[in-house]
Amino acid sequence: MITKSIKHLFVAGLLCCGGAAALTACSDDNGSNPSLLPQPSSFTLNTPAYQTETVDLLATDELQLSWSQPQYTADNAPLLVTYEIQVSPTNSFTVSTSEAAADESGATVADYAALARTTTKCNYTMLTADLDRALVQIKKWKVADVPAEMTAFVRVNAFIDENGTRLSSVTSNAVELKFNPYYIELKDAEPIMWYLVGNNILDGAWSNAPGTSSLPMFKQADFAYDKATGTGEITYLNYFTTDGWKIQPEDFNWDLGFMSGGEANTAVFRNGAADAGNIWCDPEGYYLVTVNTLTNECTIKQQDISPKVYDQVCMAGSFNEWGDANMTPANKSGENHVWVYTMEVPAGETVQMKFKIAGSWDTNWGFGSEDGEVNLCGKATGGGHNIGVAEGSWIILFNDITGEFSITAKD
Repeated sequence: MITKSIKHLFVAGLLCCGGAAALTACSDDNGSNPSLLPQPSSFTLNTPAYQTETVDLLATDELQLSWSQPQYTADNAPLLVTYEIQVSPTNSFTVSTSEAAADESGATVADYAALARTTTKCNYTMLTADLDRALVQIKKWKVADVPAEMTAFVRVNAFIDENGTRLSSVTSNAVELKFNPYYIELKDAEPIMWYLVGNNILDGAWSNAPGTSSLPMFKQADFAYDKATGTGEITYLNYFTTDGWKIQPEDFNWDLGFMSGGEANTAVFRNGAADAGNIWCDPEGYYLVTVNTLTNECTIKQQDISPKVYDQVCMAGSFNEWGDANMTPANKSGENHVWVYTMEVPAGETVQMKFKIAGSWDTNWGFGSEDGEVNLCGKATGGGHNIGVAEGSWIILFNDITGEFSITAKD
């Protein structure tokens, strides 16, 4: 199928382009350090084999890209470089869709878009749905405006990600490609989601099985997520034992997850580095975990609270004639306050539901301005309205301490 300083760049044990290099710290300043070069001016995006063809974006799932590593050192030692794919219909990469969206007056016009998913390797599987969405964002097509065929230019932007700050950015050459685009309805990007896995998380299997082994964190109803990229803050509040756990990205790439920061109650973004081990909490108790998906930073803060403990929380709704459907405790054993339920809603349907304790309606939680209103997150209150869940496959989370719920697409 066609289908600030450059010295900041060197860190021990970094990984790029599939290769690892254990580099001596720059502060040592000895002869074994790589020789630094001035800021590189460019690097090469390879010409893909499908350049001579017109790619039908609707009929094709993915396209492959590969490139050389920018030469930041004399011997081209492997560095931890982040690569972002950019696309432009005009080969003019001056104003991004994110920059244009930030101008509330609408006067700023975008001429390129950056795909939200980045990589630290020198190759990339470009999803054609992401590419088509980017073209629609730039051109702002209506259904009747989409051309049968078009030319677009793709390039790669390389940079060093230092706590959300881009250092030493350099772009590749642009490759001209031909596409058959299609119309896609634009929506705000879904918040980027991270997943907890561990010995005491769900079934404890540490596997990529959302809702069974891996647990999505909570979207925040009062947080303004970036409309183009979905970056922002997600949280998780529960009782933690001293068992080990980690936080994984949606694609479950272990090299790009959160690992131990070297001591209890700390977590750092691995970003291709060597595995520093599992995160753990000490002493056991209540902790609030917050991940900033823009800067890839994580905080773990102990909470001085003594909430009521429920033996079982259920979901009841139109999907089960308002009977009790037991939710699964997020903690495999011990005290728990986060509950999980997976739900399949047939196409064209919307179900209504509420959270409640087992065997009684004396304690129940709902949300919204009216029964059946669809919301993907919020803070449910006692006796609130029925929550609407639209068609799709969903993982539904509920926190009985805060009343927060979060509904995440399973697929």
